[in-house]
Amino acid sequence: MIDFLKLETYTISQIDYFKNHILLNWVSDTDKINIYDNEVITTKKVKQYKGIYFCFYSNKLEIRFKPHYYFNDNLHNANDFSIIDCINTIIEVKNVLKIDLQAFKVVNIEYGLNCISPIDIKDLITYLAYHEKNEFRTDIELAYSKKSYSVSAKGTANEYKIIKAYAKGLQFPNNAHINTFRFEVKSKKSRFINPLGINTAKDLLNSAIYLALTESLIKEFEKVLILDCATDYKSLTQKEQNKIAKYNNPMEWYKINNSSNRNSFSKNKTAYHKLTDKVPNNLKNQLWQIIYDKLEELKKGAISQPKDIIKKGADSQLYNRGICTYNETTIDTAKTSICKVTGLNLCDEKEGAKYALTATLKKLKETNPETFELIKLNLLSKSRCKPKFEQSEISHLTKQIRNQYFNSFKIKQKGYNQPVNYFQHSQLNILTQLGI
Repeated sequence: MIDFLKLETYTISQIDYFKNHILLNWVSDTDKINIYDNEVITTKKVKQYKGIYFCFYSNKLEIRFKPHYYFNDNLHNANDFSIIDCINTIIEVKNVLKIDLQAFKVVNIEYGLNCISPIDIKDLITYLAYHEKNEFRTDIELAYSKKSYSVSAKGTANEYKIIKAYAKGLQFPNNAHINTFRFEVKSKKSRFINPLGINTAKDLLNSAIYLALTESLIKEFEKVLILDCATDYKSLTQKEQNKIAKYNNPMEWYKINNSSNRNSFSKNKTAYHKLTDKVPNNLKNQLWQIIYDKLEELKKGAISQPKDIIKKGADSQLYNRGICTYNETTIDTAKTSICKVTGLNLCDEKEGAKYALTATLKKLKETNPETFELIKLNLLSKSRCKPKFEQSEISHLTKQIRNQYFNSFKIKQKGYNQPVNYFQHSQLNILTQLGI
């Protein structure tokens, strides 16, 4: 999900701490003369830990971190990198280096996904024309790679938002399907980053942030103009086919985009999509569905069911954040009071409760908001956590948990003596690791 982060802090204690950190290895020392003032020299010391770079300036520390690459031992970012993978990667780095995430502001972020193109990846990249009214320009750093961005008055790329699209399968043919397509959003501006709910690095442990990132990726892809030369439009009238053929000429869009009529581009784009949508299985619609499905897949597993719910003489892994704790005298009761959908303890519900209800969810939201957000992310992803008919998110969640509990098909698949466990991945227990 997250491909690159630049974090910065002016906190002296953190700067001094990392200057002397035993795990950081020296990379370089540089002095650079300011091009606008020859009397000003910028000094930078660089250290690194497993591909994470620490850049020390006179009064500032920058951390440049590629979570997806780190996850793959810095070999590639061509595979799937789910929400749970991303959160756990950040937690690992935090715990190993003892970083105060709250002290570091996020000043640069890149996030995206990999998916398989429905057509030859070279053709797909070639067909990418515009994002909003900004042309996709060839990126010389990679083969079959394009970027879209607005241009400032000085002719430089606007750093508010940059859309990147490229052939990931060609970049890493040994690690991905040859037609793997990567779609990314990049920003260096707080006025774009902050509305996503991201201010400091600590925010990146909140699963709700990733829901905002997935929505952002869908939103930005919907603004992409693809010149669809791959779809068969023979079912349309000859006039409609001729119109599409005209629109598929890049020069036509160049003229439209430079028209004196400011609304010309959006009107023609709408007209083009109205024509192409007469063939529902067109390239843009296929790719939209592929991206949507992949994002839904990356959301899964944000909560895992602990293998050992109750540990004799100790707090349960699941409840050590203050939801409910036990000793030996209450273990027998605990075994029969676990919600089969979420794995939450039902100690706040009436006797005989089979699944989490309002009391459990309210207390969870108050005492353990991180876990509450993870449950929302998994159970309410299709509705984007927004109740349509229910009065509140609590009642919305309760309804979804009830529906999951009484879904006989899922129970038959899992067996009546096992939790339904909507949250599939069990390799890492996020509920334990979020003890921060």
